[in-house]
Amino acid sequence: MNRFEGKVALLTGAGGYIGGTSARRFAAEGAKVFVCDYTMEIAQRTVDAIRAAGGEAEAFAGDVRDSKFCDAAVAECVRRFGGIDIMVHVAGGSARGKMAKLIDQTDDVIENILGVNLLGAIWMSRAAAREMVKAGKGGRIICFSSVVARCGLKKCVDYAAAKGGVSSMICSLAKELGEDKITVNAVAPGIVVRPDDNSGENITHGTNFLHEKCLADDVANVVLFLSSEEGRFVTGQTYAIDGGRSLAMKGSD
Repeated sequence: MNRFEGKVALLTGAGGYIGGTSARRFAAEGAKVFVCDYTMEIAQRTVDAIRAAGGEAEAFAGDVRDSKFCDAAVAECVRRFGGIDIMVHVAGGSARGKMAKLIDQTDDVIENILGVNLLGAIWMSRAAAREMVKAGKGGRIICFSSVVARCGLKKCVDYAAAKGGVSSMICSLAKELGEDKITVNAVAPGIVVRPDDNSGENITHGTNFLHEKCLADDVANVVLFLSSEEGRFVTGQTYAIDGGRSLAMKGSD
């Protein structure tokens, strides 16, 4: 099924597990895919995989914390493919090895987390929206939030604030762009693991009510739905993809 035949999809963070999986899925269903990531080497790996499967893709590298890069990415996508129909901002992540309580966290870590997750989403959404409005054909904008934004998590105050900002941002932007037939939504994954990764099995099974692993394809399924004609009447929403993790109340489950 070629739901995206003739469509152009730009994805940031498309060299990673979730972004790469979504990029390959778009290509498999007919889209031309503009693959963005922090380095050309990482982006090119996804492009090579798409081309090997018979799809069409181009790579572009840079830092989504820089609004000028985001503008350039959209402009280059339009130059190479003739337009942009779908923009998915996947790039982001927590501080991982540098996670700490807010009272102990440093300015540079906080600024980086806000820059990649929140400002990156704003810059990319603005750049994509400008082009979509100009083209007058409607479009789809999807950004990544997190269930951490809904429930909170120790040592992730910066990340929760950034992802909460994304969920708030898409509500306002959906109102601004509705008359241009551009939908704006977010997805909020829980813990996502690779199929062959058993190291995190206890935490993934223990933090959702399905007691199963969430895979990148589970996230891509929702991203592609929101990007498709089937999702045309959905806007301003954040979809939790967490097996019910965000339903839990401390001490009750």
